Order: sequence, then structure tokens, then C-alpha cells
Amino acid sequence: MISAKTRLVALIGNPVDHSLSPASHNAGFAALKMDWAYFAAAVKPEQLQAAVEGMKALGFAGFNSTMPHKTALVGMMDDVDAFAEFCQAVNTVTIYNGQLHGYNTDGPGALNALKAADANLSHAIILGAGAAGRAMALALAQTGTKVTILNRDEKKAAHVAQKLKKEGFDAKSGSLHDVAKAIQSATVLCNATAVGMHSDETPVPKAALHKDLTVLDAVYAPRHTRLLKDAHAAGCKTVAGEDMLLHQAMIGFELWTGKKAPIAAMRSAMEEGFHK
Repeated sequence: MISAKTRLVALIGNPVDHSLSPASHNAGFAALKMDWAYFAAAVKPEQLQAAVEGMKALGFAGFNSTMPHKTALVGMMDDVDAFAEFCQAVNTVTIYNGQLHGYNTDGPGALNALKAADANLSHAIILGAGAAGRAMALALAQTGTKVTILNRDEKKAAHVAQKLKKEGFDAKSGSLHDVAKAIQSATVLCNATAVGMHSDETPVPKAALHKDLTVLDAVYAPRHTRLLKDAHAAGCKTVAGEDMLLHQAMIGFELWTGKKAPIAAMRSAMEEGFHK
């Protein structure tokens, strides 16, 4: 039961009613017998500043953010880590002594999910140059992976690739229209676009997929996207959006609590959420 001693954490975004994060985090707290609680709250862009100040005033341990707040939060932080600064996107915040510390767990979460699948990280194609795409590109580049960012707006993809090059990484860019050709020599394909969310669409022609690919789809609604179904049929390794979400959640859990995240309990709660 929540009491005056309960430490609070939240997810803010719009919408958030589909989120599996509350179930996952609360299962983690319960597994470690911690008096903590996590909930989701719909916050519109014009309410963001007030929501953040409210959480500070109420003594929250921190919060997660999702669309459309990740970029706007960067300027509200007292400090951000180098990863979030590069991506210009914050999705995890810790609050300590009234100070807001911003992090980005999108990239590390995706990378850890790929590593758990034993993916060959030689050459990755990232679809999308938004907050999630930038984070994935940086996380992979930091491991020595050759990265190619494809986006509908080629200038946006080129901007991300240029920033990576300035950091000494092997990166290039192109158009989403060129995805079939681009993935011929790739070992990893990451979908960081919204294509496939609540639909049967896919950003990649089925015929272009090949068995040497590991395919990660950040979309997790539906659980089995058209891209993942096609990838499985083509003999690819697949990494579902829920796997990326789980690894993101574990990083946030550890930032807030200082304790190792109980992966089994958090995964089980996420699984139950998909079956409801």
C-alpha cells in the first residue's frame, strides 16, 4: 500500500495508456520488497514544465518520459549525461536534492537487447533519425559498429551521421527509399520509426531481408509487427520492442534505486501485460 514513505516514480508522455512500464517497474520493486511505486500520467506539451516542477516539489525519485517530451526535457535539466546531450533527448530523469539529472536509455537499451540476442554488430542500418534513432546510432557506433542512418528527411539523417563522424565514428546516411539496397551488406537492422505501430505496415520490403540480419523493431504495439514476422520468415534473428523496453527499464531502475534490476520479475510482468 502506498504511504507517505513510498518513493514515487512516473512515466510522462501523451499518450501513455498503452505503456507496460508501470507493471514492469512495480514488479521489480515488489521482487526486492521496496516501498516504491511507479505510475503513468498523460502530460500534454503545454503541461510539461508544471508536471516536472510538481514531481520535484513532491519529492519524486525520478521519472521516465516518452513522446512527445524527450527533446523538450533537455533544456529543463540541471545537467544531462554526454549520451543524452549528443542525442538531444532525455527519457530518464533522476531527482536528487531538487536537481534534475537527465539520461537517455534508448540507445543502451537497444544495444543490450541486441547483445542478449548475440547479434553480429559489424554494420547496422538505423531506420529513423528521431530521438530513438539517434540514440541507437550512437550506442552502436560507440561499440565500433559501422552505422548507416536512413530517414525520409535525408538532411536530418545526414546531420546525425555528420555528428557521429565528428566524434570519430564510421557513419553515413541515406534515404528510407534505399533500404532494400542498404541492408544487403548489413548485419543489424533497427527500426526506430513508428511504421508498424498499431498497423500491419512495414518499413522494409520482405524480399530484401536476409538470414545474416538481426532485426530489432522498437515498435511493441503490436507485439509481433509485420517487420518481425517477415524477418522471422526470412531466417533472421529478431529482437522485439519489448526486449528493448525491458533493457531500458532495467537501466532506469538501477539509476533510481542503486540496486540491480530483477530482470525475471520485470520480464514476467511485461509478458502478462501483453496477454491482457
